[in-house]
Amino acid sequence: MNEVSKVRRRQRGLPVELVVNNILLLALLVLVVYFGSHSSAFLTVSNFKVLLTNYAAIGIVAAVMALLVIAGQVDLSIGSNIAFSAMVTAIAMTAWHLPATIGILLGIGSGALIGLLNGILCAYLGFSPIIVTLGMLSVLRGTTLLINPIEVSGLGDVLFSVGNGETLGMPNLLIVVLCAFLLSAAFLSLTVWGRYVFAIGINPQAAFLAALPVRPVLLGLFVATGAAAGASGVVLAARLDGVSPGSLGLQMELQALTIILLGGVAFAGGRGRVLGVFTAWVFLGVLDNGLTLLNVPPFVQLVASGLALVFAASLDALGTFLGPRLEQRRRVAEQLSQAKS
Repeated sequence: MNEVSKVRRRQRGLPVELVVNNILLLALLVLVVYFGSHSSAFLTVSNFKVLLTNYAAIGIVAAVMALLVIAGQVDLSIGSNIAFSAMVTAIAMTAWHLPATIGILLGIGSGALIGLLNGILCAYLGFSPIIVTLGMLSVLRGTTLLINPIEVSGLGDVLFSVGNGETLGMPNLLIVVLCAFLLSAAFLSLTVWGRYVFAIGINPQAAFLAALPVRPVLLGLFVATGAAAGASGVVLAARLDGVSPGSLGLQMELQALTIILLGGVAFAGGRGRVLGVFTAWVFLGVLDNGLTLLNVPPFVQLVASGLALVFAASLDALGTFLGPRLEQRRRVAEQLSQAKS
């Protein structure tokens, strides 16, 4: 890197994502030190395996839905989609006696089908994603209870080993969630469609006038988010070896949105990165696990989760405040540098 490039890089200042993620990393470090000093069981390999495995299902959804939020859209139906997809898998394996592989594919496919319906309504017919997916939230929960209002358990050894087994010493669910984050990061950073996601999130009308495939991109992101919700439902069913239609996936849409906003993704779209979402996922997992180890009452944990959502909103506001100002500062610095040269 030559001297001119170094000077220009210093003049650009800190990116907004770096500022937001450093605040979150600092908060995560404080949490780890605090819980580690108050519980001897916290800083152990087995505890971190349990911590990350228990949070695998929400991590899968957050890793994919982050792309949808960067594109300026949102899917609030994922909690009910998780329950619906898990119930489809459970019925396929217990009532229809299909192999576990077919049951898993049916669960993921049903989630993707819900995402396709959301995508058609929002991307092609122009409906509000908040209203459409909130309506779908109720429709799917009611449909799941209509299909089977009682709990289903005993899904078979194969599915149970998927949710509770290990491969090469690493829990299977941890491998799945890490793959989800890596694929999302690769799509966003290495593909042309990943650049389209940012362009659409910043200004969808300008992206449309620039002949970018706005509607296909949004439809694909809705389908991917639905499929992720389906995979999350299968993972939860495998982990619990059963499906409860009334409670499975309840309020997971808020958990996923909290993780995404905590990770520095702008709710208005156009800004964010997967590494920040991954950090936020670990942060909430550490918070939940640490409070449990300290025997904190459940209602206090609920308060902590609510405060995390408020913290996420403040980070979103911080990014919105700093973003335009840092960009303006960078442009002025570049113009001054060009004028001097």
